[in-house]
Amino acid sequence: MALVVDGALLAAIVLMTMTVAGVPLENINSTILGGSSLTVIALFVLPEAIYDTAMIGARNQTFGKMALGIKVVDAESRGPIGYARAFTRWLSTAFLWALFTVPGVIDHLWPLRDRRRQTFHDKFARSVVVRT
Repeated sequence: MALVVDGALLAAIVLMTMTVAGVPLENINSTILGGSSLTVIALFVLPEAIYDTAMIGARNQTFGKMALGIKVVDAESRGPIGYARAFTRWLSTAFLWALFTVPGVIDHLWPLRDRRRQTFHDKFARSVVVRT
């Protein structure tokens, strides 16, 4: 559910940015689908990377996680994970989703069978999501 909240927030930011930049809303599909890889990276990948890394690195939570009362902490000490590990966590998630969706879905369902309730991206970053 935190992904849905964060996704809606990021989508709103991207739409506002495109509007301010002068891209007509009726041309969004052609801008995204007909655009270069650089356009897709600039509109979707980069904002998500910055948002996740900055929020989790600084506060251990994104706005979606705050709304759900959860946060990301170090798997052992339960302390903050910092920016580098927050970026590692985001990068491993993005990589798994880039592998044709199925690995990303498996990653997000993995906590249902893991005794520590960790996703693969949590395991890569040596983090765990806990209730606040």
